[in-house]
Amino acid sequence: MADAALKRLSQAFPVFKKAEIAQRWGGMIDVTPDAVPVIDAIDAIPGFHVATGFSGHGFGIGPAAGRLMADIVTGRTPLVDRRDFRFSRFSDGSKIELISGF
Repeated sequence: MADAALKRLSQAFPVFKKAEIAQRWGGMIDVTPDAVPVIDAIDAIPGFHVATGFSGHGFGIGPAAGRLMADIVTGRTPLVDRRDFRFSRFSDGSKIELISGF
């Protein structure tokens, strides 16, 4: 697919005829129905905590997510409201809306 796209690009814009694809990547990206990660303790399994569903943005928000998870695990008051990241939003009747741009 990338090769075909590059071929079409170089046909439309000859300046790209010598361009090469330097790197390729493929894999699974975890995503939640609303594209907001789950960062929470799972009440049904004492001691079990989850930080997932970063939609490919985990590297960028990793430090803040790590801090939130550390606060949850240690019982500290989080710096941010953790409500938006709760696992139960998918089962407690909350309206799930996809964030624009995702």
